[in-house]
Amino acid sequence: MSSALAFGILLVLGGLGGVVYGLYALFRGGRGQSGGIGPLPERGVHMIAGVRMLAVGALVLAAGVYVLWSYFS
Repeated sequence: MSSALAFGILLVLGGLGGVVYGLYALFRGGRGQSGGIGPLPERGVHMIAGVRMLAVGALVLAAGVYVLWSYFS
């Protein structure tokens, strides 16, 4: 197995994990919890983290797809 193939698979899996975790944080995170950071409630903190994880996960997923596409073409 080539190192480019292994790196592409690793990026795709990591990107999928980031996207799934980001979606979970957006839809489920912070419900029924009290607390937070200053003026932001716990739900708001999870919304910010979910958007950030979703964006980074999508970028990593796109990079992995690009690496695999360049490997197979």
